[in-house]
Order: sequence, then C-alpha cells, then structure tokens
Amino acid sequence: MSYTIVQNFIPGLPKEAYDGGVGNYVGVVAHATANNGDSADGECNYESTTWQNAFVHYFVDDQKIEQVADTDYLCYGAGHTANHLGYAQVELCQSTDPGKFAAAYAQYVWLLAKLLYNRKLSVVDGVSLMSHAQVSAKWKETDHQDPIDYLASHGKTWANLVADVTAQYNEMEVNDLKLQTLILYSGDADLQIAADLAQHFSCPIVQAVYATADLLSSAITKYQVGGASAPAGVTLLAGADRFATMKAVLKSLGEI
Repeated sequence: MSYTIVQNFIPGLPKEAYDGGVGNYVGVVAHATANNGDSADGECNYESTTWQNAFVHYFVDDQKIEQVADTDYLCYGAGHTANHLGYAQVELCQSTDPGKFAAAYAQYVWLLAKLLYNRKLSVVDGVSLMSHAQVSAKWKETDHQDPIDYLASHGKTWANLVADVTAQYNEMEVNDLKLQTLILYSGDADLQIAADLAQHFSCPIVQAVYATADLLSSAITKYQVGGASAPAGVTLLAGADRFATMKAVLKSLGEI
C-alpha cells in the first residue's frame, strides 16, 4: 500500500537545520487540527499567512497527503525543544464523517510510518513516534493534547495508532527486502558467530524469535546459527556449544 504525496510548499518558510543537521529528523509528531470539516488545502492556505506563528510539514485529509514544508528543515509545530531536536510533523484534518475519517486515517498512518522508515528510525512510542500530547507532557512548552480526543471520537486510541503505524512500518521493511540470504540466530551466545556469517554474505541478521513468515519468505537462502531447531526451509547450523556451532558454520562455508 502506498499513497501519493502532493508537494505544495508554503513560500518564504525559513530553512533552519535541526540540531542534528539538515535532514536529520529524529522522529515524527502526530497532530490533529482541531477544526472539524477542514481540508489539507484549506490548512495550507491558512498557514501560508500565519507560518511565523506555527506551521507543520504535512496535512492529511480524506483526499490527499499535502506536504507544505521541507522535512530537511524544522517546523514550528510542537514547541522549541521538539522542533529543534528534529521532529517531522503531520496534521490530521478532522471530520465527523466516519468514512472521511477512515480514508484520512489510513493515509495518516501510512505517512507516519513512511517518514520513520525513510530514516530507519523504527516505531518507538513516545520516542520516535510522539503525539502532541506526549510532547506537551515531556517538555511542557505547549499544552496541546491532540490527536487523542479526535481519535477517540472515532473509536481509536493512541495505542491503536502506534500499532497501526508499526504494522505499516513492518510492511515497508518486508517489501524493501530483496534478499539472497538471511541469517537468523538463536540467542545471545550465537550472536557474534551469526554476525560474522552475515558479514560474509553481506546480508541482514535477525533473532530467530522475531523472524516473521513474511520476512522468511523474502529470502532465498536462510541459515540459523544455534538452537535446537529451525523453521521450515532454514538450514540449522548448530552444535553442543558455541565452539561446535562455530565449526558447523565454518563447515558450511567449506572452510574446514
């Protein structure tokens, strides 16, 4: 699943680098506009005359995702600390219509995940993905509580949003993996040997317990280092201890 992002940058916006440098945003702040019946175009037009007070990077409604500011530079949407630390910021346009909410919410979730995935930031509630309410509680520079109440008005919680963004992020990760080889490892004792094997193949590594069916299906050749058993289609390289496991790995490479 993907959506088109329409760029309609507000003229004259400042180009202030984040604390970490140009383009190095550290997370995303999820907002809601507090204006029922508004639109991305309407909010963009409004901010074009009031950006000196506040502006964000994106507006999302049921029709479109509209980017109004460059995410390489900070915006004025969540207080000095969040803005300067480097949070890309997204406003969800509000509607009392359940159908319009559902359409906008789907694009909103996708965009939040995409912004995080573009920087490989993972989805960490309250760290890389923050509500404006969390920002207000953490740095106390604003008192906004969005998007909590608006989500609740349509039967959604913040936890639902985090879960939905995580699912989208994981889907993006799987879809981007075009793997020849994947290395799994059983536990901490197997990590170093598995990492050496992954370096040999120049391929990803993941702990076996976190290897989803989608991830496994994305790789042609799969090895698991350590453990008593491996998923179907995965070659198990293991021994009675870590030295025996190392021997099994070396044997598989034809080194011994």
